[in-house]
Amino acid sequence: MSTKTVADKQSQALQQKLKTAIASRSALEEDFKAQSSLLIEFINKLSQVSKGINLKLDNRLAQLRTLFKKSAPITDIELKIADISKLLQTHSVTNEQNIAQLHQQFNQSGKNLQKINGLPDDLRRKLRALLADTKSSKESLSQYAPLLSQLLSLYDIALKAKAQSTEQAPLLSMTQSKQSLGASNSTNDKVNSELIKQVSKRLSKIHLSPQHTQAILAINKKLLKDVSNDDVLLHLIEVFDVIVDDLKTERDSAKIFLTKLSETLSTVQIAVKKTISTCEKNQETNAKINIKLQTQMSDMTDTVKKAMSLDMVKIDINSKLSSIAQTLEEKTNFEQQQQQLLASQLNEMASKVAKLEKQSQQFAKELAEQHRKNRFDALTKLHNRAAFDEYFTLSMVHFQNEPFDLAIVVMDIDNFKNINDTYGHTAGDKTLQVIAKTIQKKVSKNGFVARYGGEEFVIIYKHTKKAALVNELNLLNKHIAQLPFKFKNTKVSITLSMGVTHITQEDNIHTAFERADEAMYKAKSQGKNQVIYS
Repeated sequence: MSTKTVADKQSQALQQKLKTAIASRSALEEDFKAQSSLLIEFINKLSQVSKGINLKLDNRLAQLRTLFKKSAPITDIELKIADISKLLQTHSVTNEQNIAQLHQQFNQSGKNLQKINGLPDDLRRKLRALLADTKSSKESLSQYAPLLSQLLSLYDIALKAKAQSTEQAPLLSMTQSKQSLGASNSTNDKVNSELIKQVSKRLSKIHLSPQHTQAILAINKKLLKDVSNDDVLLHLIEVFDVIVDDLKTERDSAKIFLTKLSETLSTVQIAVKKTISTCEKNQETNAKINIKLQTQMSDMTDTVKKAMSLDMVKIDINSKLSSIAQTLEEKTNFEQQQQQLLASQLNEMASKVAKLEKQSQQFAKELAEQHRKNRFDALTKLHNRAAFDEYFTLSMVHFQNEPFDLAIVVMDIDNFKNINDTYGHTAGDKTLQVIAKTIQKKVSKNGFVARYGGEEFVIIYKHTKKAALVNELNLLNKHIAQLPFKFKNTKVSITLSMGVTHITQEDNIHTAFERADEAMYKAKSQGKNQVIYS
């Protein structure tokens, strides 16, 4: 092979490699151009999103976008990016300071809200959960927006709760719930299950007569099964009808008693007036008889003085003495008649007063019985929330005056919602009744047991040390877990999570309850079916 031929082949090979290299370079340039365009577009959009954070930064980002559009030299772009980087570093420091300040103000506002007395328990729990979620600061200010919205909502609820009176709160809450349901119905026919639960919880706290309480419980069960807002509204109307009927019955009962009381008082008043009138007439008649006697005595005295002889005195005095004796006999007969009449009137008045006293005692007995019923939960027969609040408050007063071992236990049935959802609310009610009866039976005489609401119970212990208290609660939990619950031929194990704490001198009723409540939730988070002492 000649040297020329070899050179030609090498030249062709080099030309082929050159073409391949040019094509590869062209592909790389296209790819780089596409990636550059994508990066520039991304930077442009990112700078647009950042607009409004800082005016100086906005100007620099706008200048950077202009440089990209004009395909300015890379040196100019690098200088602008360096300038922007300094501004971003300064802004980052300022942003961190703002986040720290906002975090501190947020938590302080939450703690200030916690200090307010009389807040609903549900609000306190939500507030604790919100503050727990913000123990560590967030990465950006925007993350605080939904948290601030929640805090403002809680403040709004707190303000409304403070504005409402205690007696009107349950009915007003149901009215607001009804309004909320109506507003929700206009945009969405789906039932708000969370709102229904809140309404149901408030219905369980209403204390009416036994007959109307049973009616409320029946409607409450229907309410939890409703699938449309129309059904919910109809059942809420039924609730209001039952409440109105109970109030009407109570009002009619009081009206009947007051009518009888008024009639009896009127009769007594008439008898008293009659007796007073009779006494006044008696006094007038006695005065006339006394005047007559004084006149007769004066005449006899004058006769003696004017008499000329003893015979004349005898004749005149005998006549006058006979008149005086007749007057005295008239006075005696009159007084006897009046005494008999007065005695009869007094007996009649005493009979009417006795009748009035009997009616008053009956009404007092009915009021006492009504008060007693109002202090007990209709379903479980335990003391209710109102009785617990009163007992705990008095116990705290005694503790502050003279400290002693005073403890509060908050307990909650584990997985109770699953029982309601799986086996129905009738099974749930039966579960509450059995557990309530067991708690009442197993708790020592130093414990005051009450149903706090829903599936939550509370116990106030007096003069019980920590070791004995925790031991008794563990035994109670063990006994509850061994109860033979059976629903739809399925054996179900029921357990309790309990939180317990002793009261200290620094406590009030809210801080003590919250500490026990937090211990109970800790027991749930650590596996349930246990007692946590705090």
